[in-house]
Amino acid sequence: MPLKLNSRLTETLIAFALGVLLAVSIVLLSKTNNDQPFPPALSTQSPVKPLFTPVYSKSVTAYLRPINDLDENDIERARIAWKFFENNYQPTTGLINAAEKYPSTTLWDTGSALGATITAYDLGFISQKEFDDRVITMLGTLNDMKLFSNIAPNKVYETVNAQMVDYKNRPSETGIGVSALDLARMISWLNILSGLHPKHVNAATNVMRRWDLNQLVKDEQMYGMAADQVTQQIRFLQEGRLGYEQYAGKVFRMIGFSQKISASYNNEFKTIIDIYDVPIAYDNRDPRKFGAYNYVVTESYVLDVFEHGYDDENKPLAKNIFEVQKQRWLRTGIVTAVSEDNLDRKPRFVYNTIFVAGSPWSAITDTGKDMEDLKTVSTKAALSLGYLYPADEYSQALLESIGSAYDPDKGWYSGLYEKGLGYNDVLTCNTNGIIMTTMLYKKYGALNQVLAKAGKTIKYKRDDHP
Repeated sequence: MPLKLNSRLTETLIAFALGVLLAVSIVLLSKTNNDQPFPPALSTQSPVKPLFTPVYSKSVTAYLRPINDLDENDIERARIAWKFFENNYQPTTGLINAAEKYPSTTLWDTGSALGATITAYDLGFISQKEFDDRVITMLGTLNDMKLFSNIAPNKVYETVNAQMVDYKNRPSETGIGVSALDLARMISWLNILSGLHPKHVNAATNVMRRWDLNQLVKDEQMYGMAADQVTQQIRFLQEGRLGYEQYAGKVFRMIGFSQKISASYNNEFKTIIDIYDVPIAYDNRDPRKFGAYNYVVTESYVLDVFEHGYDDENKPLAKNIFEVQKQRWLRTGIVTAVSEDNLDRKPRFVYNTIFVAGSPWSAITDTGKDMEDLKTVSTKAALSLGYLYPADEYSQALLESIGSAYDPDKGWYSGLYEKGLGYNDVLTCNTNGIIMTTMLYKKYGALNQVLAKAGKTIKYKRDDHP
């Protein structure tokens, strides 16, 4: 996701210099038809029509088959989201700013940007030439950028020259560390790129094989790296908590690593708590001991379904994530769609949760400070849930709640404040990338699952690291 320091949604890239953080975040899409009417604020605009007709090879169309049609509302939502990527593209590197006009990014955000670019071509927003230009430039940068400790990409890069930086976007010759969760999101979209556009498979696979992922997997789990700010000593830290851990663990499993702990929700760390009589799973590892809060949010569950598909474990968990937020709406009248998000005011980033640190419906910073007054309806969470369960009455309430949360020339805002403080009008790569790829999921389903059935998954060979 956007910058992260702890576990998945973790580590926010707080960019004090411009007052905007780097976005975290999450992709979301949906299988079933979304025939809900577009909120009036958006439907008054002329529908955006595709300019180009995408062309896939016969070998690709053999397995890439639409399961749902997109309507004008879907195209309009995606076209607004694409504005962010038009405005924040860096032609020298092919990278996208993680936040509006702020030249810094993470591998999580770069994965979101690649997903948005794949979607833009599929929906006819850009030509084959522009698509290839963007992808080739991005892959060239990823194949050439300096790695942290010569192992894997640094947590943060400046987008104009792809230089390693810290979370304040200051140059760092040695870097600050590696996020395994961020790498997983990037790998997921490299896999989808390779399956849909085979001409890019060699460059995409070479990006992944530059990284010594063997050092980031141990005991069926993922490990990130962190450099001590004073001593520069490098530590390997187990990364991921229930939710994001499974999303990322499935990616590592997909490319050939054993992830019996991280890829399964039914591991030893799973615990259940009832909230409004809905069973919600959370991670029981003590943040005081392990140094990471166990946030229960929307994003990780929809990303799992949207990219990997439903399975016996995640299907009931995702449904309960939707249902518990619906119950809060029914009981309080407050439209609820929570996730971690950048803010347009201090402290600039908040984890708005279903459950964390023993309490339901808490909003806190990464240090645990209470942010009750800055709870938001998250645009990416509301829209993704609305598309995931389009037949439910609550989905229409979700879509209406965020229907006007955008600038037609810049993209979708991160959300709006629950207590009437107006829009949370930060514009981020993650929010707009999730909205873009939601349409791709509605059209085709979970693409990693589609590609796996077709035998088109890229693999990481453990013995071929240089």
